[in-house]
Amino acid sequence: MTGVKVLDFTHGVAGPYASMLLGDLGAAVWKIERPRRGDPTRYMNVSDKFASGAEEFGGDYFLAINRNKRSVGIDLSLPEGRDLALRLAANADIVLSNFRPGVMDRLGLGVDALREVNPGLIVAELSAYGVGGELAGQPGMDVAIQARAGVMSITGYADDPRPVKPGASIADFGGGAHFTVAILAALHKRSVTGKGSTVQISLLDAMVSLLMNYSVAVIDGGAEIGPMGSGHPQLAPFAAFDTADGHIVIATGTNKLWRSLCQLLGRDDLVTDLRFETNVHRVQHRDELEQILNKEMATKPTSEWQAIFESQGIPSSPVNRLSEAFREPQLWSQGLIAAIEHPEYGEIHQVVAPYLVDDHRMPIECPPPSLGADTAEVLADELGLSTDDLSTLRDARVI
Repeated sequence: MTGVKVLDFTHGVAGPYASMLLGDLGAAVWKIERPRRGDPTRYMNVSDKFASGAEEFGGDYFLAINRNKRSVGIDLSLPEGRDLALRLAANADIVLSNFRPGVMDRLGLGVDALREVNPGLIVAELSAYGVGGELAGQPGMDVAIQARAGVMSITGYADDPRPVKPGASIADFGGGAHFTVAILAALHKRSVTGKGSTVQISLLDAMVSLLMNYSVAVIDGGAEIGPMGSGHPQLAPFAAFDTADGHIVIATGTNKLWRSLCQLLGRDDLVTDLRFETNVHRVQHRDELEQILNKEMATKPTSEWQAIFESQGIPSSPVNRLSEAFREPQLWSQGLIAAIEHPEYGEIHQVVAPYLVDDHRMPIECPPPSLGADTAEVLADELGLSTDDLSTLRDARVI
């Protein structure tokens, strides 16, 4: 995407994740932030190392999802700020936003205003609930989207009624990934037709789309699916089991794998047991099956079972803590984790884009930017503003 320019008005997680992916692919991303305040994720931080510099340089959350961008501080609430944004839009290929529906119009940066200065723009809008329906315009964040989408109702354990959120921000990151795909499709369309497009996505739509494997069962089959711990409502065995010193996940999604597991355990009797003959039967008799497997798994430590299963091609895994997962040798050997130099914090690490093109990972061209670090350079290069122009805008608190 070298040569593609992205004007990024997004904040939070889903939108910035999408713009980071575009930056990873080679686009030039101008991250528009409110001067002296910045993106709210700059203040999201759990580790002591980044706490003192969070306001200017960003906390650990901001640092994780904002590489390959340039920070441009513009106050969009001021007419002069709006004019600067429109002038940048005239030079851009893609404009991203994730305000509530109608906010960009009120700022004078709606689709019509953007198209007036650049008819070929890809205007990409992300919102919590979409532009129509009774929830349009309502605010929403990851946990609220997960709750409304039903995700929290299938997470946790059946004997504990308290709602549980998955540890990952799946609405935000799933929504951001879908957003990116749609933007790339619109960009390709423009390369064929010469015409710009408007791309719209809601986090709720994206979240529910990640649940599509349950849609037919629930809508058409009348199934009521609840929390099952680590289990899968449509597959068995497909869960975590207790070992002599911890836990191991076994995922035998086919009858062939099930038979291989039984033979490996020396339990040929389970192959001929009518309760477990097919996956449908195993799902129906899940409790009995899991009791049997927990008893078997308890005879050896996790590492021993993992070595046995790997040698025989049985899908399995120890249950890593995050500190173990981010040090997983497989990830490092494949280049998913990359070290970069940050001007304030020194060496920090990034989870790079999870794909390879021609056997290469996407490069990291620059670390997450400090607040407004690139304002002067971008406005001078793109709009031809002079030093005096920039001083006037600073004095007026526009930038």
